[in-house]
Amino acid sequence: MSSATGTDAVLQQFGGEVAARRVEALYLTPDIAHQREATLAQLALRSGERVLDVGCGPGLLAEGAAAAVGAAGKVCGVDLSATMVELARRRCAHLPWVEFEVADAVALPGPAERFDAVTCTQVLEYVPDVDRALDELRRVLRPGGRLALVDTDWESCVWASADSSRMRRMLAAWDSHCAHPQLPRVLGPMLARHGFRVEKVTGVAIVNAMDASNTYSEGMMAMIAEHAVRRESVEEFDARAWLDDLRERISRNEAFFSLDRHVFLATRLP
Repeated sequence: MSSATGTDAVLQQFGGEVAARRVEALYLTPDIAHQREATLAQLALRSGERVLDVGCGPGLLAEGAAAAVGAAGKVCGVDLSATMVELARRRCAHLPWVEFEVADAVALPGPAERFDAVTCTQVLEYVPDVDRALDELRRVLRPGGRLALVDTDWESCVWASADSSRMRRMLAAWDSHCAHPQLPRVLGPMLARHGFRVEKVTGVAIVNAMDASNTYSEGMMAMIAEHAVRRESVEEFDARAWLDDLRERISRNEAFFSLDRHVFLATRLP
């Protein structure tokens, strides 16, 4: 069975090019730009290094990695979504040392020990077989190479609303959009079992308060509502009322949203 990356899971639910553009818009918000910067800072890429971005989406992190390693290096991006791979290719067309291909997180292309650094952002929580994916990440990474994983604990989501009970129903429905909604809680021991040494775990908090326009939370609202209705766990009128409430709060500069993501920096052991 193939394992969807984060972007692919969204595309499967909401469809093709339109959904790809929605995801790309999310990734362009200041919230996710900050997350990319934090991830790249943890990897501390050097000129000439070879980097793999698993679940590359529209290629924004790969573009940043390419700037760090320069033309003497190499950046490869893979994603299960052909639509995302095409967006990434367009974005990085001016960077000949960057390449992309369609591939699964549990069946990565290429020989063993090919990369100095690997990043995997918002992917593993969507992969049913995380153990198999970690084996693949270890296989393609050279001994001593660095791995940066970013995943969300969705139970950490706090969202101000006029109806707390309705909010709980919406967030409970959203939990079903991925295979492991609380993955960071067990990711450290899993990495150790798969031949990695965890060097550091840091938090990246997404906080949208007061004016939440052009933010991650604003971009996610419609996706969450559509998913809840599609899963038949929330009635359409309830999802619409939830959306209306949050949009009204944004218009009054009274929004509040908080979500915790975690960056695991690990080294591949011999």
